[in-house]
Amino acid sequence: MSMQTEEAFVTPATSLEQRITERRRNDEWKKEPRRIEAAECIGCDSCMRACPPQFSAVYNLGLDVVIVPELCNGCAKCVQACPVDCIYPDAEWKPTEESLWTYVEGQENFRAAQ
Repeated sequence: MSMQTEEAFVTPATSLEQRITERRRNDEWKKEPRRIEAAECIGCDSCMRACPPQFSAVYNLGLDVVIVPELCNGCAKCVQACPVDCIYPDAEWKPTEESLWTYVEGQENFRAAQ
């Protein structure tokens, strides 16, 4: 998590880069982020392909596909794409662990280099 406190932010995190750097959701998003129930997921990556690129909230971690709640605006495009209905609203989401943020940064840097 960022060293800055939530009170230090005066503007919403509007860009993907800003949300990744600051490790926070856009304060203006009213919908809950989504989560993938790993025990139900078949790893098809349909959700990852359906997530709009300006959010880029879904990542494949090998055997697990995960949604980074700070990047998810709750639009439900992933829910519509999921063939096994394993994606749910996450009202009690927790901040993403630093190891996943490191992975996210690496993936976004790779995409930017292409």
